[in-house]
Amino acid sequence: MLKLSNKGLYGIKALYELARNYGGLPVTIREISEHHGMPVPFLVQVLHRLRQAGIVESRRGINGGYLLSRSPEAITLGDAVRALEGPIALCDCLQQVAPGQLDRITGCVASSIYRRLGQEVEKAFDSVTLQELAAQAPEKTSVGKC
Repeated sequence: MLKLSNKGLYGIKALYELARNYGGLPVTIREISEHHGMPVPFLVQVLHRLRQAGIVESRRGINGGYLLSRSPEAITLGDAVRALEGPIALCDCLQQVAPGQLDRITGCVASSIYRRLGQEVEKAFDSVTLQELAAQAPEKTSVGKC
């Protein structure tokens, strides 16, 4: 089964909240955590990674919290997934190999197919902006992994 890790899922939920609140006050980790039932310590790590990638900004102080670093139309789910999960590759044989290691792609009978499918998955993620994500109304209260 192809699926995102908790890091990716939680990151997308956090970005959903920040995109919905774009132009307003910063959103606190506690607000995001309570709304989506996510553990605060793990959410801290996720938001730190998104901040390092330049997707979010943090503000300190009484009205502190997190904000998107640019408009929701300018950030895609692909940006978030790559920041949180790394390169989108469906198979280990498509991962970058360090110099001197055996080239794993040699001998992988389906590598060209995996590569093509991975490119389509990447295009799909890149085609959805945070603005589109924020426009989605959740079907029910989002507590849990997905």
